[in-house]
Formats: sequence, structure tokens, C-alpha cells
Amino acid sequence: MRLLVEIERQGSVSAAAAAIGIGQPSASQHLRLLEAAAGQRLVERTGRGSRLTDAGRVLAARAAQALSSLGAAEEELGALAGLRTGTIHLGSSTAPGVYLLPDTLGCFRRDHPGITVEVEIAASDEILKRLLSGGLQLALVGATEADERIELAPFLEDEIVGVAKPGYAPLKNGTLALAKLSDFMMLSREPGSSSQLIIDKELREIGIQPAGRWELGSSEAIKRAAREGLGLAFLSRYAVAEEVERHDLESFRLAGRPRLLRHFSVARLTGRPLSPAESSFITTLTRCCAKQQDYAQACVAAPTRGKRKAAHA
Repeated sequence: MRLLVEIERQGSVSAAAAAIGIGQPSASQHLRLLEAAAGQRLVERTGRGSRLTDAGRVLAARAAQALSSLGAAEEELGALAGLRTGTIHLGSSTAPGVYLLPDTLGCFRRDHPGITVEVEIAASDEILKRLLSGGLQLALVGATEADERIELAPFLEDEIVGVAKPGYAPLKNGTLALAKLSDFMMLSREPGSSSQLIIDKELREIGIQPAGRWELGSSEAIKRAAREGLGLAFLSRYAVAEEVERHDLESFRLAGRPRLLRHFSVARLTGRPLSPAESSFITTLTRCCAKQQDYAQACVAAPTRGKRKAAHA
């Protein structure tokens, strides 16, 4: 089962065999036994390696879930024996991964030095796919909906706010008139981003399109473009708090529209129990993020404040 999971991760039988510490002949024998038991091909050769068939992907996903549960059981047995070790395979979408996770990992390492956390960061939809495939045990995402096989447990409120170079947009009391959106270029995240899904839905509801759209690869690239006066952007308040505090950017909301609120959630497979290490991580996450929430709220709660201070300076 481990071999099948690693073939999907590594892309070749030889690399998968090396990952689990067996030789190529043993790996081939294991695959023949698995295919005989399944009654169909599980792996097919490609020009550059090997890949799983549809049947192989189904079995690998279930195998990864089973192995994850067994790993949690091993940690529980270790906890009973007084051991404080384990490994967490954690995925995160960009906003929590870049702006919340580093502080949490620092706190967690100090409290639990024997536990290893392996981290992957990508757009929300990609992280949820990896969770379903068994490549991840936990995920931090801003998505509001997920596959029925995934359970979302909210842990922190977020707001998507507009940002622009100070003085670039005609703001009134920290808000932008909806009609003005059509005058500006929109600086956007990739389609799989949960924050981008929220603002795209908002634009469809108000029926106004920006003058154009530039799709940039990261929040950092978007903020740089916004600071240069290349357009407007809508990002997590955690992503822009420091820039707003320094007056590199000013934040705003859309006039006459509700605030664009969402929650960051811990995602895991439905029904899968948390290991002791994972439970400890979630406790640390909740504690550390409370301080970051206060800071981000203070920076963007009064969007006109930064503009006034910048003008006085």
C-alpha cells in the first residue's frame, strides 16, 4: 500500500521503492501481487516513469487514508507510553500559509520539539485535492465549500479588503463607489484561490467589471503592483496589514456592500480521528492566531486612518 501511494507522489516505481526503502525487484513483485488481488492494472509505464491507472488512483487514495489512520494510532500508543513524537503532513492555502503559519510553527516547535511538521503551500483547490488523495493529513484553507469527504472546522475570521496605492483611488470615508471599479485595472490571484473566488462572485453580483485584469502569481506580486499604482486589488486583511500600517497601501471597502467575510478552516477527511500531534497543533494554531487577528483588525478596521497619517507625514 505504501508503495502505491509513493508511486503517485514520486512518479516512478524506482523512486517510490527508494522512498520506502526497498529495491526495484521487490517493488515489482509487490505491484504484481497488488494487481493480482485487484484483478486489474494499477500502474502503467510512461515515457518518463510510471503513473497510476484510474483503478490505481482509487486504491492509492484509500490506502493513504488507511495508512494515515494507522499512523495516528501509532502516535496514540506513543502518547500512552509517554512519548511526544510524530509527524504532521500539513497543507495550507497561500494566505494562512504565508501570513499565519510561520508564527504558529514557531510556537509549536517551542512547545513540542519532538514533533515534525511537513508543510506544503498552494492554492486552496490544489491543497484540498492533495488532502483527498492522502498526500496531506491536515490543511488550512480559506475555502467555504469542499468535497463531502472533507470536513471544514473554522478557526479564524478573515475579511477580503480592497487595497490601493495611497491617493490612487477616489475613496470616501474608506469606501469606493461601485461605479468607480470600471475605471481601474484589477490585480488578481489565480482562479484556484479562495479569496479570488469571493471577489469574483462579488463582482458578478454587483454587475460591474473592472477596466481589465492582470492575473499575478502571488499576493506579494499583487501588493507590489498595487504599490506602484498599477491597479486595485482585493486580498486577505492578514496579507496587507503590515503595508497598511506602514502606509504603503491604503485599504478600503465597497460602498453599500456587506463586508467580504470568510473563515479560515482546518480541513481533514470526514470521520478521520486527529492524532495527538494534530490535536496539539490545532490548539497552538488557535492560540497564536488570536494575536494576529487583533493586529490585522486594528490595521484595516478604519481604512481612512492610514491615508490621513500619510497626508500629515
